[in-house]
Amino acid sequence: MNAATTASAFKAAMRHYPSGVTVVTSVRDGEPRGITLTAFASVSADPPMVLVCVNRDARSYLYIASSRVFCVNLLSARQQELAERFSGKIREHQFDDIAYETDATGAPVLPGTIAHFDCEVVEEHHAGTHSIFIGRVVSCEAREGTPLGYFNGGFHDFGMRVE
Repeated sequence: MNAATTASAFKAAMRHYPSGVTVVTSVRDGEPRGITLTAFASVSADPPMVLVCVNRDARSYLYIASSRVFCVNLLSARQQELAERFSGKIREHQFDDIAYETDATGAPVLPGTIAHFDCEVVEEHHAGTHSIFIGRVVSCEAREGTPLGYFNGGFHDFGMRVE
């Protein structure tokens, strides 16, 4: 066993952890922004809180850090195109041709997602290259559908049930 794990070894091992795919959105000075993330988790049910981990070099980090709001949009299995769009392929005018709605915070809620969690930031913690934003969920909604998954460097339909 190697005591000094390299970043590449860590990334290779993490590729084997299946996760759901989200687009985390925010808004600053009326301009929407989004980023594709798999680093999302529930923190507490009472009060309802979630966390997201965002690289501080990402433009979305500045939007969330300054506006103190974000919305986690849980993508459906049919939304791989949205995952790719917000993964950095489009750097400017990300929301051109996307008709989105807003909820309590004003952060974009993407159409066709299977759930969203609209949040106000209550804490930010720095850890390595990322910030962990803990958000108090001020509104959320779930809809029918199967989630888009990510595993071993690729997108997957995680809608299959294992017995």
